[in-house]
Amino acid sequence: MTNMQSKPLERDYSDLLASIFEVMLRGGIRAKELLPVCVRAVERAETRSHSSLESSEYGGLMTAALVLDAWHRDRRYLTVRGAPKSIRLLGRAPSVEALIRRQKIRKHAVDIAYRLKAVQLIVPCGRALFKPASDIAVISARDPFILQHTIRALSALVGTVTQNMSGTKSSAPLIERCAEVPDLPRKHIKAFQTFTQAQGRTFLRTINDWLESRRARTLSEKQSTRTVRAGIHTYAYFAAKEPRRSSLDALLR
Repeated sequence: MTNMQSKPLERDYSDLLASIFEVMLRGGIRAKELLPVCVRAVERAETRSHSSLESSEYGGLMTAALVLDAWHRDRRYLTVRGAPKSIRLLGRAPSVEALIRRQKIRKHAVDIAYRLKAVQLIVPCGRALFKPASDIAVISARDPFILQHTIRALSALVGTVTQNMSGTKSSAPLIERCAEVPDLPRKHIKAFQTFTQAQGRTFLRTINDWLESRRARTLSEKQSTRTVRAGIHTYAYFAAKEPRRSSLDALLR
């Protein structure tokens, strides 16, 4: 790679790392703690770069989303009108803890149940019972779930791009596309938010139904090596336009 080619690439990598560091700092990690974290991450990245193995552990916001979705589709947790039943937090089914364990979470199911309550993904509805606040996991408060979700999303995106670039002719690339215009009038921002919310919800529901219908229902230690974590992530964005620079300026920066 020539020096002129590497400079813009270095800047892009720096911007990505800066975004990750900002999330970590906002999440409560101190600046002086970042360096040892980065060193360990580089060591892990070096190891993984020579291996095709990838962790398929569930946890965090992914588990929360799976629990809420199951609560809205499992007949045992629905009323005759198809609404989610009010259930207790802990104990045997029907309970939030039981729903978590159904997602193949063998440890910390009780802790996760309390976390869902703390971030108000589930809300009390009398007589020590709870119901989901929504069928999707959306957290507005500052919580470790957010940090984990952000890092996992960035890691997944980079992983998809890397896999597509290094894939063989016999393997189909994973979808990684972008729809963008450089000059949307600001008066359309609210309409854009509403439109993408509706379209995204329909799109994700369709994908989720397809994935759920094909999940491994029973999974032994031996069978776990035959499964992978699979999904799709979609998000909308808008940003102020950056000052225009010539392509030569961009290369020389």
